[in-house]
Amino acid sequence: MIKKILILSVMVATAVSPFLPRVFADSASWNTNVASAAWDYDYYRVERLASDPVSDLSEVQRMVFTSSEAASCHSLDSCALVDLTIFQNGQSFKIQDVDEQVTNLFWQTAQDGRFIYFIPSSDESQWGTVYEYDPQTRSVNKLTELDRGDDGISFMTFATDGDRIYSSILQKDEETGDIESQLSVTDYVSGYEREDFTHTLTAPWQEITDVSNGLALVKFEFDGGFEQLWLVDQTARSMEAIPETWTEPGADIIGAHFLSDGSIRFFRNFRLWQFNPQTDVSPVDAGGAHLSWLAAPEQAIEIVGDRMAYIDEENGLYVSDLKGVRKFGVALNGTFNLDEDALHFQNKEGKYVGYTFSTNVWENRAYQVTDTYEDVLVGLDENGNVWYENTTNGYLLNIGYGTAPLLSDREHAYWKGVDGNLYEVTFSPLLDLERTEVEAFSPYDSTAVYLVSDGQIWSVPDETVYFTWFDSWEDTVEVSPATIGVYLETYQNKGDLKMAPGTRVKATSSKEVYVVGSDYKLHWMTNETVAHEIYGSDWNQNIVTLKDTYLWKYAKGSNLASGDDVRSI
Repeated sequence: MIKKILILSVMVATAVSPFLPRVFADSASWNTNVASAAWDYDYYRVERLASDPVSDLSEVQRMVFTSSEAASCHSLDSCALVDLTIFQNGQSFKIQDVDEQVTNLFWQTAQDGRFIYFIPSSDESQWGTVYEYDPQTRSVNKLTELDRGDDGISFMTFATDGDRIYSSILQKDEETGDIESQLSVTDYVSGYEREDFTHTLTAPWQEITDVSNGLALVKFEFDGGFEQLWLVDQTARSMEAIPETWTEPGADIIGAHFLSDGSIRFFRNFRLWQFNPQTDVSPVDAGGAHLSWLAAPEQAIEIVGDRMAYIDEENGLYVSDLKGVRKFGVALNGTFNLDEDALHFQNKEGKYVGYTFSTNVWENRAYQVTDTYEDVLVGLDENGNVWYENTTNGYLLNIGYGTAPLLSDREHAYWKGVDGNLYEVTFSPLLDLERTEVEAFSPYDSTAVYLVSDGQIWSVPDETVYFTWFDSWEDTVEVSPATIGVYLETYQNKGDLKMAPGTRVKATSSKEVYVVGSDYKLHWMTNETVAHEIYGSDWNQNIVTLKDTYLWKYAKGSNLASGDDVRSI
């Protein structure tokens, strides 16, 4: 029988207890997540976080967060502020009183691939402050303060392009009393600011949908509900309407954004159009199908770099990129996921499929992929089971039950449970160890056992080694002596088999506990914190204890000072 690297775990608690805080973050602004219950498994730990019921999770640039109406809004009739909670590395960071636009997909598209947000000010001389959260350094950086003039009425939106922030406001003309639009640009590194680089328009509403190389793509809405796209060049101090983008009242322009070649894609009246300012006289029908009007635009569209995936009213799934528009099938229930190099969805036959753009390869999976981080995938199947998969070594785990999970980093995923609570899972670094798919054979006239894998063969020296690879002697297939002879003659003979990677082992005369690496060397876990990070709270269970002389067969490898060190052994 083949020992497959496939782990199907069920959500049966092995221990339920209040979760004790781990090591605190370097920044005092971060808090260690506290759980009301925890479940330990061999390769991961699930915690139900002790927090109020949450809204659905969101993700921007591999950053997971939840949002709720700001606490400061509770006494107000109308409020456009939210409180954000960012999750990363098993900790959380709360940001209060953020402009609610931060939760809008299309507003995020305009922020140069970064997580940038705006906190309005109560000071009448300022609109507010612009900040950036960097998931790599886990730090918040203040970018700039946006000043407010005496004639300013309302702050609208902003977009980011490198070190420059383009903001749009409404102001009142001192002479005519007309409400006018104003676009400004601030270079937050040099301090340069141009307060108004547009010809003034009497438009009561505007949105900067994207910026590229000093060219701002702006959607104006005029009195009566008419919309129109404009290109505003702050360098040339000029602005020009994009031809044939004027809409009738009630119609909308959706998802307008730049591609890397300078062209523009947008939906007008649910039809996809493209326009290259350098070559086109007017927008051209981009092909594909109409955007679905049965779902909110944020649910019908995903934009990642130059690619935009969207569904039509029959859940036909299309991808627009520099090469044009292509249909990929039908997304059952309209659900799909677009990442940097792949598209995932459940097709009309009910199969979960994925397409990788760089290789043009289709793959089937047991679940709908909802997020990716390098070679780690998480997802959800039709029964609400939450899945983890490592595509490098084939580990596949059923880790819980709830809604679509998201990865904040390689070691942590989050999802909302059916009980409304937020769940966090911490993955053991052992899931990154290479572990080859193997088979065990034994000649029926002998007690000898051999392990075979990928044209190689090993002799199994004893049952200690055997049971680090297999769960039962029933996993060994009996074959003829002649078959074993052929294997020994034609396969590369690697000698005696060593204990499987990830095995915990110690000598009878010592308290030091080692991990067998993929290099088959012994790597010492230098302290209990490291052991807990790798194996969980039951790290001291199921340790293989052997005589000192037995362990002399194994060379010593590098010490493990953190869970991350496991990935290099």
